[in-house]
Amino acid sequence: MGKTQLAVAHAERLWDDGELDLLVWITAGSRDAIQLGYLAAAKALNEEAAGDEAVKRFLTWLAETPLRWLIVFDDLSMVDDLRDLWPPRHASGRTVVTTSIEDVDAFGEDVHVAFVGGFDEQEAVEYLYERQDGSRHRTEGAAELASELGQFPLVLAHAANYVASRDTTYAEYRRLWSARYEQVAPRHRSLAGTYMPLRPGFAFRIPVVATCSLLLDLASGLTRPVLDLASLVDGGAIPLAFFGTSAVARHLTAGQGRTVDANDVRSALAQAHRLGLVTIDAHRMLRLDPWMRRVLLEYVAITVLDERARATSNDWISPRPDPPDTGERAAGDALVEAWPDARSDPVGNQVFFAAAMALRGWADDHFWLNGGHPLLIRAGTALKDAGLLDPAAVYFEYLHGMAQRRLGEDHHETRSIHGHLVTVRSLIVRGEVTELEALLAEQTRTLGCHNRATLATRSKVAFAHASAVPGDRGSADELENVLADQRRVLGRNDQDTLLTRYFLGYLRVISGDVKGGTSELRKVLKDQRRALGFDHVSTLYTRQTLAGLRISQGDTSGLDKVLHELIEHQKRVLGRNSEQTLLTRHHLAVVRIRRGDMAEAATELEEVLADFTRVYGADHRETLAVRRNLATTYSELGDEVGALAELELTMNYANRVFSPDDKDFKSTRDRLDHYRHGAYWQVMDEYERELASDEYRLSQLKGIISSRHFHNEAGTMAGLWESLLSEHTAPTDAEGTLSIRRIAACWRGLGGNAAGAVAELEQILDGCVEALGSEHLLTRFTRRNLAFWRARAGRA
Repeated sequence: MGKTQLAVAHAERLWDDGELDLLVWITAGSRDAIQLGYLAAAKALNEEAAGDEAVKRFLTWLAETPLRWLIVFDDLSMVDDLRDLWPPRHASGRTVVTTSIEDVDAFGEDVHVAFVGGFDEQEAVEYLYERQDGSRHRTEGAAELASELGQFPLVLAHAANYVASRDTTYAEYRRLWSARYEQVAPRHRSLAGTYMPLRPGFAFRIPVVATCSLLLDLASGLTRPVLDLASLVDGGAIPLAFFGTSAVARHLTAGQGRTVDANDVRSALAQAHRLGLVTIDAHRMLRLDPWMRRVLLEYVAITVLDERARATSNDWISPRPDPPDTGERAAGDALVEAWPDARSDPVGNQVFFAAAMALRGWADDHFWLNGGHPLLIRAGTALKDAGLLDPAAVYFEYLHGMAQRRLGEDHHETRSIHGHLVTVRSLIVRGEVTELEALLAEQTRTLGCHNRATLATRSKVAFAHASAVPGDRGSADELENVLADQRRVLGRNDQDTLLTRYFLGYLRVISGDVKGGTSELRKVLKDQRRALGFDHVSTLYTRQTLAGLRISQGDTSGLDKVLHELIEHQKRVLGRNSEQTLLTRHHLAVVRIRRGDMAEAATELEEVLADFTRVYGADHRETLAVRRNLATTYSELGDEVGALAELELTMNYANRVFSPDDKDFKSTRDRLDHYRHGAYWQVMDEYERELASDEYRLSQLKGIISSRHFHNEAGTMAGLWESLLSEHTAPTDAEGTLSIRRIAACWRGLGGNAAGAVAELEQILDGCVEALGSEHLLTRFTRRNLAFWRARAGRA
């Protein structure tokens, strides 16, 4: 009935009639969202480039391809967002834009414009009759209601939904609507141009508020709180994965006073869809119409204002069980938790970015409380990971300015955001040192060579040069000179002076003098504790470095206690999702590996991997390091095929992120051959027991598997082992059969059929639980394998 629905109907008709080869739908709330949408389309066409280059190639492809295409830009906010991004004019291509922008001249003279109005009187009445499936009882008073509501389609839709759900009449609805109109008008009119200004072209209509209010009365149980969360993150579409997160469950559990699980949330979503409050499409996306979202947000605003004023009655508002000012952070937590990888799921990345921008537009202030929210950085890394470096730099510049004003220059979150900014800029200018040197020149010119900021940048530049070429005396001498100047200007106990001393100590370590460097860092830590405090950010960083050095030297005695204490301090000061906190948790797992507690280490590494992936991305260097160590624990526990799967995935990311000369890339590549060999031969452990007396048959099997091993034929290994299971040589005991079936299923995944691996592993897991028990080692292996391949199938 509205612009989007008309565009959907147009696109679906062309597609169903076979008139299109490519259909691209982009929710065009911002220029960044448009570019992310183009990147998703380019990825679907197997474009290997990234960022701006991929966008340019996609537009060129549109101009040259003989294929028939349609691109829809839904809900364009500003014409300028399409500057240089308009699809080319082409005989086989079409472009549709839906927008509330009233200045149609801004689109140019050669664009066809169609204004979308409401029904005429006859259409409105016919619509109301059709919605009730011919029920004469319900349609009583339809003509009068259509006239009262001004033939506005959205209002009529909500009225029809209400009448059908309550099995009442249009006449009764008109009476209820009139009373509700009088109740809601004063409150919502007061918000129209002040607390919640409408975007351009979005006319304020109290009749719509009244109809939305009545329909929301039908929502029971969890439906209303779930809709409140949806309204916060609706950037055009909301993936259902958002509602399945632990963050949403925790928020709803706290509000309801009882445990809320995924089934409860699904039931609430089903009711919302059934009542017409939302739509859920075949792509597992939930959509709110703009007015329903607006009214839900106004209810949130009014509830918050009333909680503060404690004076105004709001009996007409359906009670919200969650306290004000809490849903916003829960929604942010859920977005971070469910956000997919930009490279493997560019469509999901675009949709989540739009959701994050919608949430920030409503509740940005909430995200700066308590030191900032991870969503702020996650939205920027979504742009960076997609290769949109210029937009990412602009975003992090803005974010850094906000952090400086709200948190202060020295706050750890401000420094973290600045680190992301420098990283993005360094990618643009091909080298962080170039960026720092330019900054140093500017500071020296404007602030002078002895200014605090200038000295700090001199220290970073000198350390960058020295660490790039360990043993270079010139750069080390410059770092010593900076330290002398900082001691003279700032004092021996200043935090910047102590940081330069840290640089010098660490430089000795990477130059080969581990003992001397460690001794120096211990002295730095002692002075940091005395001058800055035990929990200062710099102190925590030095403590972590020293713990890492102990691990690298094999000194793990008593380190568990040290790391546990450090983790608790980091959680309190830096936050549980900070990179440093997660890194220390990784160190603790490594200590357990060195001690031989593989099962305990595997559990910890699985949790750390999930958190690193969620917050910093699947291709973050430390994320890949965690995955490598997780593969080690699986191998030590006996799950060679599980270890190979983890390392294959690590190598996929390493190929995209690191150069062939990178030390972590080389480490992953070297380990991969080892784990591949172990996984190929793991099946023989099962057959050795059955064929110990048949050396000829055993040698035949080994020859077959060996040939696949040397030819790297992962896709045929599953078929080979599955065929062996059907022969008389298959193990006769349940454990042996289930073990080989598990290995075969994992090889099916390694051969490219992740969905097939999931289907088989689900059956094997049921068999393991029934035959061996839920805590048997094979059951645990199968459960972990299933979780891995479910994640891969979800990304496929």
